[in-house]
Amino acid sequence: MPKSTPCYARTAKQACALVMVSIVLGAPCAQATDSKLTQTAQKAGSTVGSAARTVGHEGKKIGLAVGHEGKKVGLAIGHAAKAGGLAFWHAVKGDNR
Repeated sequence: MPKSTPCYARTAKQACALVMVSIVLGAPCAQATDSKLTQTAQKAGSTVGSAARTVGHEGKKIGLAVGHEGKKVGLAIGHAAKAGGLAFWHAVKGDNR
């Protein structure tokens, strides 16, 4: 009996051959459209970069606002703790205020 190649192996070899032929024949066409693809990629990259920059700026604004409000809350808590500590100290000492 003659040795036969499995069907999937033959199909894979044919697909590989077709890819190689399309690369060889398509190379001049790819060079012609390469600049258009490059321009499209640059526009897409610029758009994504601009969006990321905008998101970063908005994130910075939000972070600063949260930080400032946190500082205000921290100061209020500190002042309240100081007042409570002083009241406790005066209560322990027996001072009437």
